Amino acid sequence: MATNSQKPKTDELMKNIFLALFVLFFVSCSRKIENYDLYISNVNYQLNIKTGEFKIDWYKNYKDITRFSENEKKRINELIYKYHLETLSGEKYVFGKEYLLMPNFNDEFTLKKENLIKSKIYISTQVNLKESKLNKTEIDIFNFKEELFELLKENKDFQKNMDTL
Repeated sequence: MATNSQKPKTDELMKNIFLALFVLFFVSCSRKIENYDLYISNVNYQLNIKTGEFKIDWYKNYKDITRFSENEKKRINELIYKYHLETLSGEKYVFGKEYLLMPNFNDEFTLKKENLIKSKIYISTQVNLKESKLNKTEIDIFNFKEELFELLKENKDFQKNMDTL
């Protein structure tokens, strides 16, 4: 039979267990990683990461497939979260704060979720981290692009298609 001195300890233990379970539940639900579809395009080519479709319109309507492993797709999706692209919506332009007569928005990234465009990101090829005055979001976008292309360069199909260019 429990004594009165044990009852408060049991109540406190139950509260602590309930609190720990609540925190664990909250943390596990708050960071659900969803998959996004990413499309890359510029004046030279278009690449659909989901399907692997690679097109060069100006070169005899060239089409090929870039095969991505599940690991590569996972790493690309992780980059989206690492650089907080999932938080963006609408159109974003990264060109630095210097005034350019003709900013070159050569690289375009389209982020889709469930076939709906979540954001379109345009990045000028004239941007560099040392000279351009970028805010935190623009730096994240720039770093995403750099790390994404490092990952793509490791893919043999992507390299073959880039060699065609």
